[in-house]
Amino acid sequence: MRSRLLEAITLVSLAVALPASAQTAPASAQIVSDCGKYPAVCVYGSQLNALVTAKQEAHAATDDNVRSGKELLARSSLDVLLLPVTAPEFIVLALGKGGFTNSIIAWENARLDKQVGAPAKGSASTDLASRPSTPDLLGLALQLGALTETVSGTTATFNANAEGSYRAIIGKPAVCLSCADTFWTDLNFSATFDLSRPGSQQVMTAGAANSSTTAPAMVQLPQSSRQLSSISARYDIQNPLDPRSPQFKTAWAAAYKNHLADLTAEAQKLTTTVAEVTTPLAKDAELNALAATERPKLEKLAAAGDFSGLDKEFESYFETLVQKVRQKVPDLDQKVAAAVEAFAAYAQLNYAAVQEARGKPQFTAQYTFSRPQSQPDTHDLKLIVGLSPGPAGSLFTLNLAGTLYGQVPAGANYRRLRDFQLAAQFDRPLGTLMNHPATLTLAGYLQYQFDPSVLDIGPGNLAPGTNIMLPQNAQVLLGTKGVLAILQAKITLNTNSGMNIPIAISWANKTDLLNANEVRGHVGISYDFSSISQAFGGQSGQ
Repeated sequence: MRSRLLEAITLVSLAVALPASAQTAPASAQIVSDCGKYPAVCVYGSQLNALVTAKQEAHAATDDNVRSGKELLARSSLDVLLLPVTAPEFIVLALGKGGFTNSIIAWENARLDKQVGAPAKGSASTDLASRPSTPDLLGLALQLGALTETVSGTTATFNANAEGSYRAIIGKPAVCLSCADTFWTDLNFSATFDLSRPGSQQVMTAGAANSSTTAPAMVQLPQSSRQLSSISARYDIQNPLDPRSPQFKTAWAAAYKNHLADLTAEAQKLTTTVAEVTTPLAKDAELNALAATERPKLEKLAAAGDFSGLDKEFESYFETLVQKVRQKVPDLDQKVAAAVEAFAAYAQLNYAAVQEARGKPQFTAQYTFSRPQSQPDTHDLKLIVGLSPGPAGSLFTLNLAGTLYGQVPAGANYRRLRDFQLAAQFDRPLGTLMNHPATLTLAGYLQYQFDPSVLDIGPGNLAPGTNIMLPQNAQVLLGTKGVLAILQAKITLNTNSGMNIPIAISWANKTDLLNANEVRGHVGISYDFSSISQAFGGQSGQ
């Protein structure tokens, strides 16, 4: 039993540790449950999938030997589903669903590779480098200050994964660990809105309100200040945590072997705590009778491919089972809590092995359209590289980027290629890998700008130092070409709810518009909705 439990819990831990990927389920049957509505089905989902697949393949088989083999597989899955002592790890995880859910949330919150806030060149970004990943569902960040911009502000950034958002909209679980990976899984979008940018619109007048006043031909009217600052599209080119990758499988096998002694020791503790729950249930006549009554019901629903009915029926059976288990196991809740605690300790070791198995770097491509205040629109192309060097759990991020102006007027004294950028960032968890209360970040940014910065004065404004009214699309150049260098130190306070609070200080030799050293503070707040992604799921099934 110990070896089977070790393998089973390792697979469960690995599944929740790989949020950017998905395990492939049988094409003929995929049950994806809302863990809030069907917590037991959420834990037993793999066995329900196996049952449906086996029953349908047995029905379709023309060879008697094949049909017998598939029926044997179906009976094996039913034993796991109906008899707690067959696979005790499942009932413990289902009974301790609160602790299990917390473990999943801890896995997700422990990741350092997610970019939730505005791009590095945003008017209020707290990051000098963009990380290679984004939330699997939605992300929200509010930030103050700026790193590369002279005019700072207050921005709100919304992140979304294409696949996760689509599944949430149609009422399916947003983060699906058993769904096949698609192009949309690796595609992410973000939009940043400047909450403090003043806006105005030039309109013609209809005449004077009284005869003693000369009516101006045009006036400037204020507009809403919540303007789009930037929008980005990102695509994960290579993800080293994809379990279907041969490179990851090789790296995982080596990392698992390196941690096998510690994992085995923790698994022994886990086995002991689980046995305290399941030993009193062995060969119990009442539970066996309950299972015998339920078996034909599940078989019928599985053979029909009735996913919704199978969810409801098994959840109802499990509730009845738990009532009877409580009568037979004294102090059930305390024993389950001890088993869940042992699971968390095992998951901590497994997380270290996963980090060690990352192996190859992560590559992400990003395109960003920006509308900086009082400057021309820009297009940024960026390659993001993520590495996991020692110590375990740390992340080193490298960005290579270039910026183009959106439009260059005829006769302009500047070229379309604005600059090249290089950024590097090192993130290290402060505390344990899964439950670190803070993250330390050290970062550097280097930008070479070919021409002085372009400043759009705007219609209806006066040229600096004169009373001359400027025409539409008037532009001036500010002498800040050359090298822009920035250094940053940041502490990000983490919470178990998915909320993070970055607090940073930076030094720059200049900004985009001014040639002067500058020291700035930056603060923000971000929330990754992936930690509560099951709340966005709806009905079971495909």
